[in-house]
Amino acid sequence: MLLRWACLFGFVAVSITSTSAAENTQNTRHWAFQPVRPISPPNAKDNTWNAAPLDRFIQARLEARGLAPSVPTDKYTLIRRATFDLIGLPPTSAEVLDFERDSSPHAFAKVIDRLLASPRYGERWGRHWLDVARYADSKGYVFQEERRYPFSYTYRDYVVRAFNNDLPYDRFILEQLAADRLPLGNEKQPLAAMGFLTLGRRFLNNTHDIIDDRIDVSSRGLMGLTVTCARCHDHKFDPIPTKDYYSLYGVFASSIEPRDLPLLVERVSGPLGEAFQKELDRLKAEKAKFEKDNEKELAARNRKFQEQLRAIQAKIDKHLATHPGSPPRAMVLNDARLSANPRVLNRGNPGAPGESVPRQFLEVIAGPNRKPFGDGSGRLDLAKAIASPDNPLTARVLVNRVWAWHFGQGLVRTPSDFGVRSEPPSHPELLDWLAARFVADGWSIKNLHRLIMMSQTYQQAGTDRPELTRIDPENRLLGRMNRTRLDFESQRDTLLFVAGQLDSTVGGPPLDLFATPFIPRRTIYGFVDRQNLPGTLRTFDFASPDQHCPQRHETTVPQQALYLLNSPFVQQQARAAARRTIDSDPPRRIEQLYAFIFSRKPAAEEVRLGLAFIGNDKTEAAWVRYAQVLMVSNEFAFVD
Repeated sequence: MLLRWACLFGFVAVSITSTSAAENTQNTRHWAFQPVRPISPPNAKDNTWNAAPLDRFIQARLEARGLAPSVPTDKYTLIRRATFDLIGLPPTSAEVLDFERDSSPHAFAKVIDRLLASPRYGERWGRHWLDVARYADSKGYVFQEERRYPFSYTYRDYVVRAFNNDLPYDRFILEQLAADRLPLGNEKQPLAAMGFLTLGRRFLNNTHDIIDDRIDVSSRGLMGLTVTCARCHDHKFDPIPTKDYYSLYGVFASSIEPRDLPLLVERVSGPLGEAFQKELDRLKAEKAKFEKDNEKELAARNRKFQEQLRAIQAKIDKHLATHPGSPPRAMVLNDARLSANPRVLNRGNPGAPGESVPRQFLEVIAGPNRKPFGDGSGRLDLAKAIASPDNPLTARVLVNRVWAWHFGQGLVRTPSDFGVRSEPPSHPELLDWLAARFVADGWSIKNLHRLIMMSQTYQQAGTDRPELTRIDPENRLLGRMNRTRLDFESQRDTLLFVAGQLDSTVGGPPLDLFATPFIPRRTIYGFVDRQNLPGTLRTFDFASPDQHCPQRHETTVPQQALYLLNSPFVQQQARAAARRTIDSDPPRRIEQLYAFIFSRKPAAEEVRLGLAFIGNDKTEAAWVRYAQVLMVSNEFAFVD
């Protein structure tokens, strides 16, 4: 990243651009640039453990180090792990009890299928993807322009819907990069997918930086390649010359944002829709009159009349962004009428154009005999090249992301950099086997979940083992399950869920989750302001929306505990949870709180501690304090 910004401002000496032919040849032999190989699972010495082919890869590596996998975890821990993984919420005590009583060999498979069928699944895994897509509801600093994106939420809702419908991942890529070029017929909803490209930071509306951002989210997000490092010079490490960067630059320079975004719904019915349209017509008439009355002054352009016109347009944009009767639109790109003929910008300087290059795919993937893109801007050609089963990166990158979101770390620990400077995969054969299965299964992410979660590797206990810690302290060999901490979204949603307050409404415009009275919607529906990200989100390691986020960093700071202890929102949920307990008998109330908050019965010692906490104070305030103590406990915040 430092290199990228140094290039942007011309601080990098020309000498770093030189890469020898031998180095280039060696770099193209890097494992990630080789085709995905057909792999057969290895044989393991102990055949009693590896129920799934995936397990044989894990067990073989453990056996080679003289280690054995961990025992299966208990059913309570397993259903809690799976439920948080797939829907970002805890299981109910009834769901835990049903699973514990089900002795059939398909009991866990039924749990997985139930969770994958839940609309809550798309909200959980859609949020993961929004990190990749650097999603936000605002543009950053843009002078006097309206800062909010009026229809950003249509992309967020598209992503949630795509995960719930198990949209094949190759189709998911095509729609996000080029839905406008696909034969959609009357089905216009996929157009919303193009927010993947258009919802980035606006960089004071600097076209070159906007295009760079679109190249970055497409290359790192979909292929794990840091292509934008070649903006000012040939990539220092990977075989990506500057010419290839500007080939992709030409694709996005040949794409424009239309003035009138396509409607996804023709009109919002009822009084809200009528009020919206009436005010919109008035504002548009005001703008048209101003343009007509000041035609000469506007034609002469730097400043008074231009600013007044921008102010009127800002009012229109604000009306579109905030009025509840505003019909949803897709934030698309379209191909320009004339495609740009890209030229290399020497050292990234727009004022120093160099030689022309064709719009085409990266040579390291497409090979030296690649053909220039011939369909309009080339976005659809680019999307097809990325989503091709012959692309050695795309499937590997996606299955590694899914693996990391399940296990806490990927087989490759740099999920958005598969280049020559990346750490090699801990299990390269497993990575290729998963990638090949993923493509063979129709690019189905839900099938990938089943493949991973039905393995004994996933179902291991997370108990620390001294011999494993001594040989493999980072658990790279996966001899046990990793303990994970709830991210902010899951923790906030779970507080609402256990308090019986969670509003399950799906989709719609973004909401201010930190204003009072508190809105009990899932956190994914909160307004994300990339310029003024709320301090609470920063405290809990929320993904920076300024650029593509490969993975969230996890910190432990005092502000997190202080928020949980003092936040009016947390206290409100503690009061609601306490009110859910309807029994006058103190031990019974404690049992009910444990059922709501932990989905289990308390042990005798836990009941004793609860009674000691309440003591002789039988007021409702004492039960609220006790509920909050349970809600801020490690058991609430961590998943084994």
